[in-house]
Amino acid sequence: MSKEYELQTDVLGTIVAATPVTKKHADLLTTFATRTDYRSLRYVMTRDTYGPSPARIIDAEGREISPDYRAWIEAELEVHGGSARAVWLAHKDAGYLVTENALLLHYFVHDRGGKQDNFVQIAVWEEQEFVERELLPRTDSWGLPDVTDLRHGSSSMGAEQCERRSLGQPRYRLHEVIDMQRFAELAEKLYLDRHRVRGDRRVIETDCSTGEQRSLTIRELTPGYDQMQWSGRRFFDDWTDSSAGRRGERVCQRWTFNTQDYVDQQGDRELSFVPQWAHTRKVAELKNTRDLDVYSLYGKLTQFDERIGMPFAWYFYGLHGDLVKSGQMERVLEAAEAGLIVLPEHDYRVLRRWGDASYGF
Repeated sequence: MSKEYELQTDVLGTIVAATPVTKKHADLLTTFATRTDYRSLRYVMTRDTYGPSPARIIDAEGREISPDYRAWIEAELEVHGGSARAVWLAHKDAGYLVTENALLLHYFVHDRGGKQDNFVQIAVWEEQEFVERELLPRTDSWGLPDVTDLRHGSSSMGAEQCERRSLGQPRYRLHEVIDMQRFAELAEKLYLDRHRVRGDRRVIETDCSTGEQRSLTIRELTPGYDQMQWSGRRFFDDWTDSSAGRRGERVCQRWTFNTQDYVDQQGDRELSFVPQWAHTRKVAELKNTRDLDVYSLYGKLTQFDERIGMPFAWYFYGLHGDLVKSGQMERVLEAAEAGLIVLPEHDYRVLRRWGDASYGF
């Protein structure tokens, strides 16, 4: 069942799967422009951090034994009473091979303009099937895979390796189509509803010197409680108010968003995302700055912006936390307030808001 913010359909999935993989995704972009409502779709970035996943089982001559590795494993475990060793004994001499899919995840965006969250994010897998190992080890001299290993298709199961060869051509598979404006609206509503309920919870405060107790709500104990916002909304608002947004930079062309939709054991639902930078140049982490004076630190942050290609980029990378650290942001804020460096007023206000109530991803 699709979620409120999901726009993928079976028809769209079929269209994507039927499109050949070409350089710079030219055919895929043309397909979206001519056969869908996402005519202004543009490529943003690719993530290559995913390990291969098991795909099919074939024999030594390449004949297909099963089109679905995991379905075959589950069926064999059921036949053999859930015993991984029994599955091994039944098939160790068959010479079966497991094929795998090498995975790339490509991000595209359909920017509808206006507010910074008004875009559709489309993620598409590129899969290249290959084979480089047998399904099961030939002997048990180095141990055998357990049930978990079999189900995951672990590459460390001790099976014989062979020279890696590709099978067929790479292909696309639609992963997700997310209306980020709907996602953000729902995430913010859930956050505010949850925040309001938590704020009404009462706690007992005890004065350690007198022993006097009083009952207070979390809201009464927490300064600025009702002004707190969902971090995703703050990210979009900060972008809008900063030099980046004022210059016309679109957040969806600079970042992609790894979304999560989680329901806890109490049934409370929470939506969130982690921004993922889309720069393609090599950009080094800003480190070893502790001994720098604030002028040198700010100079390095300015160089960082030039490397990224937009003003105030260091602030948003600081929210992400990998390349710029919160301590560096704090030093810049302190220096700006002391009059040692001058930030554009709108950027200072964004940084000041963060200093008053920090957040990150």
